[in-house]
Amino acid sequence: MNEGGCQHLVAYFKEFNRDSYRFVNAYFSACVSKEARRRKALSCLCYVCGGSGPQLYACLHCIYFACRGPHFLDHMTTSKHYIGLELSYSMIYCHHCRDFIYDRECQEIARQHLMREARCLNKSISWRPWMPSRIEVELLKSHPRRRMVTPLSSIGLRGLLNLGKTCFMNCIVQALIHTPLLRDYFLSEKHECSIESSMKCLVCEVSRLFQEFYSGARAPLSLHRLLHLIWTHAHHLAGYEQQDAHEFLMATLNIIHRHCKNAVECDKGLVHVAPRKGASDGDGTMRCNCIIDQIFTGRLQSDVVCQLCKGVSTTIDPFWDISLDLGKELRR
Repeated sequence: MNEGGCQHLVAYFKEFNRDSYRFVNAYFSACVSKEARRRKALSCLCYVCGGSGPQLYACLHCIYFACRGPHFLDHMTTSKHYIGLELSYSMIYCHHCRDFIYDRECQEIARQHLMREARCLNKSISWRPWMPSRIEVELLKSHPRRRMVTPLSSIGLRGLLNLGKTCFMNCIVQALIHTPLLRDYFLSEKHECSIESSMKCLVCEVSRLFQEFYSGARAPLSLHRLLHLIWTHAHHLAGYEQQDAHEFLMATLNIIHRHCKNAVECDKGLVHVAPRKGASDGDGTMRCNCIIDQIFTGRLQSDVVCQLCKGVSTTIDPFWDISLDLGKELRR
């Protein structure tokens, strides 16, 4: 979530102020009255599939509700609208930035509506994530060693349960979870699932694991869902036998690579990657721009020199890993 706002949200509020946000939040997110709850029950459905969730968005430019993903994004693209509201947590979404935008005044409006909803239903206020005040932020920054909070670090230390000879999977998951660029990608919810059921998508499960790791909870996690999806997509790893950690890493990266949004046209192999505009290797071959290739793919250049004409033949091959001989000294 972007906490600094954006120019598009500023322009929207300058033209429409915050009245539309206040109305949509009061009637379709917090539901501050009996009439609001009635309206939400009757009209708060996806205009494409008729579904009611689990995550609905409302366009703040017009009366339009849609599911998270293609249904909502297609509307924003075709209608040229760019500001929407996620109804479960009252988060503002900017289509231009492809990110959630934080606005302190809107957060205060949402908090007041939640209090009105609680009073109307005679219940306690539902749980909301802790949002530090400016004073609390300054206190945290002034005591980084005590709180372990720095501009470039996050809470993410959690243990993993051994499901029976699954230590090979646990060590790889720990390494991937603490890869900074991969962490930033999944915590910013860049993955947009194109599979009908997210329960069958391994990338959705990996995204959920990132959320669990960085939620601040300390209880150990069970990776049974991830293990089942790995078995589904990589049959050679199925079973309760001990597996090779390196083989598990390559299989996991390959599956995530195939399912990422920018890699939907990529072949199952590593070498055959989908082209994208403006990105090519020196030898003229196009490269995929998915998050896996951006982080893990390198290029191995091989030069063959002719001893007669001194001509050089160059071959560039992509790779995800290189086998290194550690030598006898390091093997001990």
